Amino acid sequence: MSHVLLEFHNVCYTYPGGSRPAIQELSLTISAGQKIAILGHNGCGKSTLLFLADGLYRCTSGIIDWQGKPLQYNSSALNLWRQRIGLAFQDPERQLVAATVAEDISYGLCNLQLPKSEIGKRLQQTLTDFSLTELANSPLHHLSLGQKRRVALAGVMALQPELLLLDEPTAYLDSLQTRNLFQELDRIHANGTTIVMATHDLDLAYAWADRIVVLHEGQMVLSDRTDVVFTDVALLEQLQLGIPTLLEVWYSLPEALRHPQVAPPRSIAVLRSYLLNHSLL
Repeated sequence: MSHVLLEFHNVCYTYPGGSRPAIQELSLTISAGQKIAILGHNGCGKSTLLFLADGLYRCTSGIIDWQGKPLQYNSSALNLWRQRIGLAFQDPERQLVAATVAEDISYGLCNLQLPKSEIGKRLQQTLTDFSLTELANSPLHHLSLGQKRRVALAGVMALQPELLLLDEPTAYLDSLQTRNLFQELDRIHANGTTIVMATHDLDLAYAWADRIVVLHEGQMVLSDRTDVVFTDVALLEQLQLGIPTLLEVWYSLPEALRHPQVAPPRSIAVLRSYLLNHSLL
């Protein structure tokens, strides 16, 4: 059984000057090895949850634990916390601080006060892992948005966090850039990093995540396995979230063709195979 990494215990957060909590009495457990998608409308608290998890915001009330030990908000504790938990912002420009790709990836490593030999080793490995070697000396302002997002993610992963938080990682990316990003995420996850992603993209979440958390007006209304969450069609429609396109196609098939022993497909390839096997294509 996977061990628990991060826990929220009745966490509330209200923005300074705000009249109502952005996060309300939220309790959530994140275990090692999971791929979690956080869903909800704009303003539901997705980004706020990630910023609380990374220690950027301080809980108004409640406790956040890492492996049973509560988050402390002094600088030394936060530095250690952010070595364990990496956050990639929606806008990579907020994360890029140096002049070139190599300098930016090295920045966080230097802040850890690692030996120069270790910094060099991790830099070269990160450049290789993220296919950035040829861009190592390129000025950041010369890069495309997709490349900047890759550099920002590489800078986070160079610190070797156990938990990676992603805020709307596919925003402004085209289909090719999105596909490349998820190849990177699959590799990161296969190497042992737990991933939590805030997204508004139901199709992406359905295909990728093994667990779904649904927020509504700062409250968690659903948290379960992906296949379980998307069977609650009535609640999803009530929240005006809808359902993934593949499920719409699946439920549009005549009931006689939807065998009760067959789980709804979570990729186009699986749906196509099913239809071909039943001579429907």
